[in-house]
Amino acid sequence: MTSDKVLVLNATGKVGRNACRALREAGFDVYGTTRSGKSDLASLGVHPVVCNYTERAGLDRALAETGAKKVFAITDYFGAAKSRPEIEIQHGKNAIDAAKAAKVEHFIFVSVADAERFNDHVTHIKKTKVLIEEYLRTSGVPYSILRPTAFFDNFDDAKNWNPLKKGSIKFLTTKHCKYCATYDIGRAAAIMFKNPKEWLGRSLDVIGWEGDLSQVAAALEKVGGVPVKARLALPIILRRLLLKDLHNMFLYFEAGGPTGTPEEFKKVLPDAMSAEDWFRFHGRYANGEPIAR
Repeated sequence: MTSDKVLVLNATGKVGRNACRALREAGFDVYGTTRSGKSDLASLGVHPVVCNYTERAGLDRALAETGAKKVFAITDYFGAAKSRPEIEIQHGKNAIDAAKAAKVEHFIFVSVADAERFNDHVTHIKKTKVLIEEYLRTSGVPYSILRPTAFFDNFDDAKNWNPLKKGSIKFLTTKHCKYCATYDIGRAAAIMFKNPKEWLGRSLDVIGWEGDLSQVAAALEKVGGVPVKARLALPIILRRLLLKDLHNMFLYFEAGGPTGTPEEFKKVLPDAMSAEDWFRFHGRYANGEPIAR
């Protein structure tokens, strides 16, 4: 049925891939955009749709070909937009405009928890996601917004020089932080898509767990059965000098933000993942070795 079809934009990315998995498991007929016909989406039970998800023409074609009336949309500041706010904003507008033209019945946009509360140095949130949210709210497209916090998935991120290795856990902060699993973003989207009367016009903070890096290390140690050392991926002085955008984002996290809580999110998704849950779900170190003993 057309009503069960979901088009996931950027389906091969960190969020998109796990969103596809969660939506498939929730019973949706999932279509995922990919720039390459060589993606493995089909092996995941996802219908690959070869197109550039950032361009209006590609989006129009994908929506027409699939007939999907539900869209899960992600924009990518550091990758597809090449760290240029105006480009990411245009990508978001292209997706919203294409959804409007196709008469999409439910458009879910992935933003960031407390997006409007970050300082202006957090360009990839304050000067992009906030403006895309505003455009969506006034577009006339039936929408919901998911606002996740820091991803557990960044604990195993070889692309950004942070592969998960046995006996070690690294991150850009050792302090107390609020986290979520990208898989839970997809599970929350499934809940929204299945309950449009409750969720249209609303947003939801995706926050599954909170703790400091020593507690993350303890969770990995419990799952893996070997001692784990927690340490910074980069000294704070270098974080400030080299990663100004992310440094200021973490300053907000370290000060206690976002304002939402795991308890609030669990009212919607009671089994939202903890750090221990995520390591069991993720299953392997970067070299492919199983985590669980």
